[in-house]
Amino acid sequence: MKRIKAATILIGLIFTCFSLVSAQVSRPEELKFPPLKFEPPKPAEFRMTLANGLRAYVKEARELPIVNITAIIPTGSLYVPKERAGLDELLSQCLIKGGTKTRTGSQIEERIDFLGGTLNFSVGERTATLSMSVLSKDLDEGLNIFFDVLMNPEFREDSLKLARDRMIEQMRSANDNPSQVLSREFQKVLYGEHPLTYQATKATVESITRDDLKAFHARYFFPKNIIIAAAGDFSREQLKNKINKYVAKWQNRSLSFPAVSKNFPEPEPGVYFIQKKINQGYVSIGHLGIEDTNPDYFAVQVMNFILGGGSFTSRITSKVRSDEGLAYNTGSRFTYRWGFPGTFSGYVQTKSETVGYAISLILKEFERIRQELVSEAEMETAINYYLESFADFFQSPINTMVNFAMLELQGKPMNYYDTYRDKIRAVTREKVLEVARKYIHPDKMVIMIVGDWEPCNKGSEKWPGPLEKLGRVHRVKLLDPLTGQLVE
Repeated sequence: MKRIKAATILIGLIFTCFSLVSAQVSRPEELKFPPLKFEPPKPAEFRMTLANGLRAYVKEARELPIVNITAIIPTGSLYVPKERAGLDELLSQCLIKGGTKTRTGSQIEERIDFLGGTLNFSVGERTATLSMSVLSKDLDEGLNIFFDVLMNPEFREDSLKLARDRMIEQMRSANDNPSQVLSREFQKVLYGEHPLTYQATKATVESITRDDLKAFHARYFFPKNIIIAAAGDFSREQLKNKINKYVAKWQNRSLSFPAVSKNFPEPEPGVYFIQKKINQGYVSIGHLGIEDTNPDYFAVQVMNFILGGGSFTSRITSKVRSDEGLAYNTGSRFTYRWGFPGTFSGYVQTKSETVGYAISLILKEFERIRQELVSEAEMETAINYYLESFADFFQSPINTMVNFAMLELQGKPMNYYDTYRDKIRAVTREKVLEVARKYIHPDKMVIMIVGDWEPCNKGSEKWPGPLEKLGRVHRVKLLDPLTGQLVE
């Protein structure tokens, strides 16, 4: 009886709440919510200078008993000479696994696992990062391991041999994945022979010694060339003192970064075809793009969202995927790289016989966005996307600190996030048309295709071949990844 009475009361409450809501609105779209207000944190509030000029962005975050710390070092593959190509990957694999003066790599990994933490190191194009996560109760031991790895790597020969063997084995399949081949060869055409495109070979990897790794580490790893990002369950002042205990012993060095050319070739427009006996064509269509310090960066972002970067709402995706059913994976992108122009490309993966047709549709969308104003609805969707996703820059305390550290490292204004939304809001339909005409060049398009020549060249009823209708055809020969020589 009590259960029946309780259920009756509950049902009554539900109907009462429903009546109150329905009395206010008659349709879901009539519901009104107060505007979301979010103001980004200020980098200056988190910046610290530690011993020996080590810079840091540090945030207390007491919600969980966890500490995250990342060391960001401005070095990477860009500064590896061609004859030592692959050194960056070996450094990635051996900094931790190669151990330190007092610990083997296995001892480090086993201890971090025992603490329930993580320790990872990677080397990118212009930054290397060592990241650790531990429970706050284990912070002292975690910092001891973290700075031991950062300051005193030994690159023991057993770990180096294992990393070399692994790299060489991976090289054997470097030409097997069509999407990876497409990305690599597209960049080689656009950037030419350049540190951005150097590829390791068996010979370069085998030539790299323990002394090479130690010398590379010694050149770039020192306090004034590192920025720390840290967030978690700690006292800022106490963390500063704990880190200083290690860094005070670490000597600085003078450093001049190798000069890297910013002169790139102007490849002949047309089709660049790579033969692979597969039943689909993998395609990139484009040319060099812009740097993210370009004053038009925000307008280009909005323009590309409408063109092909906005998932299902974008023009290329709507046309090639939704309307024509030619591809699951299609769109456009402007990629960005620190200090160099990125690439602009439309992309598609489609059946061999529809490669030419899909390319023609993408080229038409390139031309359309250069010829007419986008619609008000498209603008609203694009602008709202960037405004509503703005908070993603700050989705976790450690991500926020890393983002602030990268602003300083890349020399961007420290009020970057303060002005971000205003710069997005300032983009107009007219500005979108202007940057489309300025940064999309139909007369410079490199059309890179990885696929089977005969069906791709033949085409389909909607777009019968040959591919030379799209421009002069260049048959690209792949290099043997082990030797760097042409595959016969």
